[in-house]
Amino acid sequence: MKKWMAAGVVLLLTSGWLLWHGAASLAIRSAACAGCNVLLITIDTLRSDRVGAFGGPADLTPTLDRLAAAGLRLTHAYSAAPLTLPSHASMLTGVSPPVHGVRANGLFRLGARLPTLATVLKAAGYRTGAFVGAFVLDARFGLNRGFDIYDDRYGEKHAGDDTDGAERRAEDVIKPATRWIVDGTESSPAATPRPRESDTKASAATEGYDRAPRREGVGERGWGPATDKKWFAWVHLYDPHEPYRAPEPYASQHAAYDAEVAYTDAMIGRMLAELDAAHQLDRTLVVVAADHGESLGDHGERSHGVFAYDVTLRVPWIVWAGSRIGRQSWDGLVRLIDLAPTTLDLVGMAAPHEFEGRSVIGAIAAGDTASPPAYFEAMDANLTRNWAPLGGVVSGHEKLIDLPIPELYDLKADPHETANLFARAGDRARTLQSLLRTATTGFAGRGSASEKTTLSADARQRLQALGYVASSAEPGPRVYTDADDPKMLIGPANELNRALADFKRGAGNAAIAPVVAIIQAHPGFTTAYGVLASMQHDLGDLDGAIATLEQVVRRGIADQSVMVVLGGYLQESGALPQAAALLEAVVASHPDYADAYNSLGVVYSRMGRHDRARAAFRKVLELDPTSATAYENLGVDDMQAGDLPAAITDLTRALELDPRLARAHNALAAAHLRQRHEAEAIAHWQLALQLDSTLYDALYNLGVSLWDASRREEARPYLERFVREAPSPRYAADIARIRRMLNR
Repeated sequence: MKKWMAAGVVLLLTSGWLLWHGAASLAIRSAACAGCNVLLITIDTLRSDRVGAFGGPADLTPTLDRLAAAGLRLTHAYSAAPLTLPSHASMLTGVSPPVHGVRANGLFRLGARLPTLATVLKAAGYRTGAFVGAFVLDARFGLNRGFDIYDDRYGEKHAGDDTDGAERRAEDVIKPATRWIVDGTESSPAATPRPRESDTKASAATEGYDRAPRREGVGERGWGPATDKKWFAWVHLYDPHEPYRAPEPYASQHAAYDAEVAYTDAMIGRMLAELDAAHQLDRTLVVVAADHGESLGDHGERSHGVFAYDVTLRVPWIVWAGSRIGRQSWDGLVRLIDLAPTTLDLVGMAAPHEFEGRSVIGAIAAGDTASPPAYFEAMDANLTRNWAPLGGVVSGHEKLIDLPIPELYDLKADPHETANLFARAGDRARTLQSLLRTATTGFAGRGSASEKTTLSADARQRLQALGYVASSAEPGPRVYTDADDPKMLIGPANELNRALADFKRGAGNAAIAPVVAIIQAHPGFTTAYGVLASMQHDLGDLDGAIATLEQVVRRGIADQSVMVVLGGYLQESGALPQAAALLEAVVASHPDYADAYNSLGVVYSRMGRHDRARAAFRKVLELDPTSATAYENLGVDDMQAGDLPAAITDLTRALELDPRLARAHNALAAAHLRQRHEAEAIAHWQLALQLDSTLYDALYNLGVSLWDASRREEARPYLERFVREAPSPRYAADIARIRRMLNR
């Protein structure tokens, strides 16, 4: 009841400020909000038909409905891609995915060639802050450019948490965002864990498959009191995304997805009410848009990312600025690549010439519904599974989806896209195909502004926790047939997702059989191999996991991140020469692959080849000077070489770069214990467990150290929890030892 009452108060406050600021509206025009602050709120995975103002339920989104009623409602807005990272890259750069080059989640980093909404506003004197809700928008993927502060801290990892510290709720995003807007400071730091258990206890090397996120332009925590300087805040709310786990009372009042939508709407209301109370909305342009929608089973797609039907491609877009812009609904076709130039136009600034999108304000003011076609694509299945690539255009009320089995829909007559008209469309189909060819030819002339990145084992794990079965296969040139059409393959993909969900729920070996069947039926489905190997590894079948990934090698599937995971598994099994040979081949073909050097350094360290290990870790730091994991691994190698002072120095540096790196606390504690610094060791093990309660090596080390120091009552809870929670058979011998200790 307490939460419900709080939500009610927020809604009343929200209603009040909207009614007040929405009075005496003016017709929309360029520079209507000249000199205003800018608040961009992006809502992940929000279907248009779940927003009341866009035809959804009347009681689900009262905050968004009030914003739309008092501002500009753009009813036919299209995303450039039904995936989080590519869509946000298009929103911020004003260009389509083939131009910015970010074609899928996790595989690309936005380069520095293109201006962004943040870089333009920062150059104009705005202070800039971004607050994101999930790892898929982590700073390592390049959207942090232009932001003074890029808050990508997702919280702590706990036992039973299947999100792996990869996301945070809306309330945990808006709190630091609101504080930064109001007084210019961050809230107390949240965790940025690297939630992979170390494979060793205090005396051996930890694995290093991750690098710390880059925070460009960020120095000390906090910037002092807010000034009169204009601000641009981007707030990304992830909650409508799966897994759907809204808090009460929303979970009890709505179906799972709708509950997350209702919760997110309430949190937006809370933020706006708090900003209004702090007099921060008086001169603020508020822009709200979804990055894409959610299929919820429509067209056979459970979630999003594979297809490009309107349930995932058409998005709500709202613009509000109190009385400065008119209360208006616009039904003309607009694109999310138009969002950045439109925002700049409203605050009185010209868009950079690199922007492909246009401001829609002039067309709306003139009542001109003619608009450029909306290009879209869904490339994830092509890039990660070697399925046929999907591209298309929307022009007027017609839509072409270009696939081996092409599709054409009349969206006005058939809004649910159930009647494919392509076979009998004739000239209409040829016209749309010509528009698509013109668009793609133009894209090719501009080149790509992204950098290809590669997934570390930890990054892959965190993207999987968010529902993305990530891989980085490199499809070669080929002719795609009907058999490669995603419509023919969505069934196996859904089966893989179900198996993964069952495994997370504790199905164990029962979840493996469906994945094996998928691989047998679709041997080129790279992602399935990675999922199967991960399951086998988690169940203690290391040999099976290695054999599964070796199939990828034998089939000639180019996926270097899989090779790095295989190298890690070989290292874990003790097959050090084989691991070294494999990883040496990876870095030879991909000399900028920092994670591969990290893993290779771990192998060298275990082989006692410390000079080569240190050279590998130094290469990581050459590629990424902010890699806390490289310093962590240097510290562990120092310990193995017997240089404890150097170990403490390197591990301390790792924690300066990333104070929430639980494994580094574990290793630093071990180094302190060897130096007989018992108090420091215990403190760092306690910190490690605060950050990652599933780091069982730290749990073991802390309990045993307290026990050996005759602090047995303090030790007992840690040891009992280790016996209760540590996975067997991996820790079977340790569990047996602890039981003997406790029973003495």
